[in-house]
Amino acid sequence: MSKPFLQTVNLCKRFGDVIALSDVSLDVYPGEVLVVLGENGSGKSTLAKILYGLYFPDKGYIKVEGISTVFSSPMEAKRKGIFLVSQRPQLIDDMTILENVAMFLGEPPSRDLRKRLYALLNELGITIDIDRGVHTLSYTEKQFVDLAKVLMARPRLLIVDEAATYLPRELKRRFLNIVKGLRAKGGSVIYITHKIGEAIEMGDRFAVLRRGSVVGVFGLSVDASTLRQAMFGSEEYLTRIAKGFTQGAPQKPPVLSVENLLVFDEYGKPAVNGVTLTVGAGEIVAIVGITGNGQKELGEAVVGLRRVSRGRVRLNGVDVTHMPACERVRRGLVYVPEDPFREGVAMRLTIAENMKLFSQTKVSRELLETVTRKLDVSPSNPLVAVAKLSGGNVQKVSLSRLLLTTPKAVVAYSPTRMLDEKSRVLALNMLQRLADAGSAVLLLSEDLEEALHVSTRVCVMVSGRIVRVFEGPDLEGYREVIERVMVHA
Repeated sequence: MSKPFLQTVNLCKRFGDVIALSDVSLDVYPGEVLVVLGENGSGKSTLAKILYGLYFPDKGYIKVEGISTVFSSPMEAKRKGIFLVSQRPQLIDDMTILENVAMFLGEPPSRDLRKRLYALLNELGITIDIDRGVHTLSYTEKQFVDLAKVLMARPRLLIVDEAATYLPRELKRRFLNIVKGLRAKGGSVIYITHKIGEAIEMGDRFAVLRRGSVVGVFGLSVDASTLRQAMFGSEEYLTRIAKGFTQGAPQKPPVLSVENLLVFDEYGKPAVNGVTLTVGAGEIVAIVGITGNGQKELGEAVVGLRRVSRGRVRLNGVDVTHMPACERVRRGLVYVPEDPFREGVAMRLTIAENMKLFSQTKVSRELLETVTRKLDVSPSNPLVAVAKLSGGNVQKVSLSRLLLTTPKAVVAYSPTRMLDEKSRVLALNMLQRLADAGSAVLLLSEDLEEALHVSTRVCVMVSGRIVRVFEGPDLEGYREVIERVMVHA
């Protein structure tokens, strides 16, 4: 067997009283994908940041091709051929794609670089004008450009930290295949995820972190059940998900309604065109569709974050179309946004301060501790700054608004996208309990399985219009039809 390209030796990292990593020792070999699995807050991203020189370990060190070192900056890691791609693309909005790549590589935006970049993008199956400003790109385009930028540097080790989390299903596979291609060329990959199915698809070996410690390293023959047991210590939560959801809530008067809505995107094109729907008390209505078909703009229009050019939005029979978002919140509308980092929380504030903002009233310490415990936020100390949390735990703080108020209506955009399997069950059960208590829930989801499992009605959105509606006790039976409508309508 070949020698490891990289080894971590007894890496430890603390943030105040929080132990993020404890004696983590791992090997990564040339030509392999090592998957690092763990629930939210298990230390995965902390490990990635140490390997890339963003964090300095409190104890332990790294070996690169047998030579001991510790990186004090990303520049030092890059000199050794180690690069990172995360769920937040590292690009400068005020520059073009070509200028971003040139700056990253430390060379001028020459004709030769232009030729090489286009050749790589063509090889990856990405069609895009490299003279476009980054600020004009969608999130998905930015993520592929960020990956291409790193591949231009010919990495010997690529660390992929939840980078496919926000990608739509049809493009995620292409992204993952590109990452696998690096392995085929003899490079090494550390693939960090909390999704067990994705891990098994990607990995050659699997290291599981729990509460900052390596609890097991497994080979290619490992099954999903073994990985779940290692991650969570139990599979009991899987039985709770099956019992937690009941479909077919009785029809009740609409709490939330949208009539003939017309909404434009940032470029003046219709993003939502003629949409009409109602959500009754106790209902969970899902809007599904391929990313970019108007779901985001619909959600923003309903909650008051995007101007409505035609049509009406009503909450409990009251026309709120032109009311500001804050007034809709006061009337009982709660929004769980797409991006918790930019819209869902105040990153510089503590967990407690964020929850007080959500509740809009004085919140007791006992309630704060109860909510953090129910959501399994790690660390559970409400005085910890949100900026110190992992991505999944930031999303849990964003979801806490659902427990701190008694909403009449909820609009939730992909609320489980950043969550591990156990936390996903918890979040979906939370939506179901709100519906059981009489809330109307509008779920804008890119996860069809999630929508089928929890919803009373599924609406398929294509090119800004709702083209088909499915309802009944067996929504799962419509899966293939819904998938065809999403792609071919």
